[in-house]
Amino acid sequence: MKPKTAIQKIAGFQKDGIVPTLLLHSCCAPCSSYVLEYLSQYFEITVLYYNPNIYPEEEYFKRVKEQSRLIETKNQEGTGYPIHFREGTFEPREFYEAVRGLEQIPEGGERCF
Repeated sequence: MKPKTAIQKIAGFQKDGIVPTLLLHSCCAPCSSYVLEYLSQYFEITVLYYNPNIYPEEEYFKRVKEQSRLIETKNQEGTGYPIHFREGTFEPREFYEAVRGLEQIPEGGERCF
């Protein structure tokens, strides 16, 4: 038997009246905006904002605030199922330790992996 596609699975959930939950990692509000708009029609989503490579620290907290604001706006619009927000721990030292020696590697290179 051929495995079901994601679209077929979602259709099955809808037919059965099931609202599945989804944990979605987000690195920033702009990257998650369309994904949240689309997927919240089918899933109750919890967004995990985790991005320890942001510098300076003030920028990290601006991005957390913007992610939270976006989710609040989407929930107020009421066009989908509820979206919840969880912030990961801001641990830049762990990121810097993991990429030590790769500082000169261009964006999209080995450091990103």
